[in-house]
Amino acid sequence: MTQQDPTHRSRAPRIAAIAASAGAAVAVGTIAGIGAALCSIVFDTEYPNSTFAHKRNDRLHHDPLAQYHDKAASTWFGESGQPVSLRTHDGLMLHGWRFDPDTARPAAHCYAICMHGYTGEPMEMAPWAYHYARRGFTVLVPAQRGHGDSEGRFVTMGYMEHRDLMQWVNAIVAHDPQARILLDGNSMGAATVLLACADPRLAPNVVAAVANSAYASLASQLEMTVASLLHAPAWTVKPVVACASLWNKLRLGFSFTDVSPLNAVRHMRIPVLFTHGMDDTIVSPHVRPHAVRGMRQQRCDTARSAGRHTHRGIRGGAGPVLECRRFVH
Repeated sequence: MTQQDPTHRSRAPRIAAIAASAGAAVAVGTIAGIGAALCSIVFDTEYPNSTFAHKRNDRLHHDPLAQYHDKAASTWFGESGQPVSLRTHDGLMLHGWRFDPDTARPAAHCYAICMHGYTGEPMEMAPWAYHYARRGFTVLVPAQRGHGDSEGRFVTMGYMEHRDLMQWVNAIVAHDPQARILLDGNSMGAATVLLACADPRLAPNVVAAVANSAYASLASQLEMTVASLLHAPAWTVKPVVACASLWNKLRLGFSFTDVSPLNAVRHMRIPVLFTHGMDDTIVSPHVRPHAVRGMRQQRCDTARSAGRHTHRGIRGGAGPVLECRRFVH
């Protein structure tokens, strides 16, 4: 019988450890690479394989306007808008549309700002902007950074956008110090609205808000979206999203935990109407009751329907308008 070399026996565990370490390093590197790619896909509007480049893919892009087939609102939006622009604090030129009240009895000093969602455009908000205008509001519908004609390479899912929104608010207040402003947003626009309303720097002229199909946090939303696209359990994509968050912190200056509308509602001091379609497969409708529980100190109403993502249950968004109108007047 041949006796095994003791030196060989001592090397075997070390070789196994080195192999395991190498395998772990490869795994970590792979996850980190996927995380970096995820950031480019989601946030970089110039990346060839971004969701912006492939927004015709129904699984990645949603057109709320198509749910309503509101020809009157679309026609009004295209014919009545007055172009406006704003220079952001970080030097981007944002564009939008201003609409005068579409009624013989305009509501003095009443304004509504409507914020579209991810990969969307101002026209997305036509049904709701139209009905606000019909009820006497002066309406502003901006194109968020990186969308439409607005400048910006990177979209931040509400982190920078809520600061842009506060600048739009300030522009209105500078023109009309007595302004009473309602904020309304779809999906990422809803997250933008909630983050702005929780910011202590927001002008007190903002007196009410509508959040339609808002996500709880950027991290949880990305986990849900990636898991859905890969047909995988949500827990399996957590390491990828965590690496993406770290990469995003290094590249754009914020982590995914910095974008949490659900946490934001705990700091809000104005009435909010939360709306959500119960058949929403893009943003979980279970966010709505958690958001409501977070607003114990303020007036909070909810509306739900059997509709899909950003569906408000009533054609043209008249329901939310009527619910929030009393907060503004």
